[in-house]
This record gives sequence, C-alpha cells and structure tokens, in this order.
Amino acid sequence: GALIPDYDQVQKISIIPRSNGAGGLTFFSPQEQRLESGMYSKQYLESQLAVALGGRLAEELIFGEDLVTTGASSDIQQVANIAKSMVTEWGMSNVVGRVALGGGQQQRQFMGGPG
Repeated sequence: GALIPDYDQVQKISIIPRSNGAGGLTFFSPQEQRLESGMYSKQYLESQLAVALGGRLAEELIFGEDLVTTGASSDIQQVANIAKSMVTEWGMSNVVGRVALGGGQQQRQFMGGPG
C-alpha cells in the first residue's frame, strides 16, 4: 500500500497472528479530504482492490498455490463488495458501461421500497 500513488498512508503494520484468523494486518490512515467528501476515484478504488489482495498474493508466492490459507477471506469479501459496487452502482466498468444496475439504497427508498 505504501508504494501505490494517491493511496492512504500506512499507519501500522503487524505480522503477529491474531485470534480472529488474520496472520498480519496493515492499518491505513485515510486522507482527511477523502473522509470528509466520501468521494472515491476509480483509481483509488482499484488501488483498494490491489492492496486487499496483496496478502493473498504473498501467501501464494511464499507457500505455493496449494498451501494458501483462509487468512485472506475478509480481504476477498471486501474486494468482491468493492468490485460489485464499481460495476452495478457507480458505472465504473468499461465493459458494462456507465450505468447503475443495482438500483442502490437511495433509489429503493425513493421508489417507496424498504430502506
């Protein structure tokens, strides 16, 4: 994460295994402007995807594909959620196009559906 341009600053890195199954963690300090605005660029979101998959890739490189663990499961879930939102809500897909497919929370509330 520290080498990715326009990404959050690395605050702390831990390689001590945790009881929740995480073998190591990296904590980032988001930029104040990004937190206040709640706006994220496509480049920033793609950087999030790359950073989140870094631990899994490291496992594959060190231990081999057949010996990877479940340690990156929350990272993989995070990647799936971000990628899905990029395509279905934010129109950030060059293949699907600049459309919102999922409707999103606000549209359901506007249309009288459950929020």
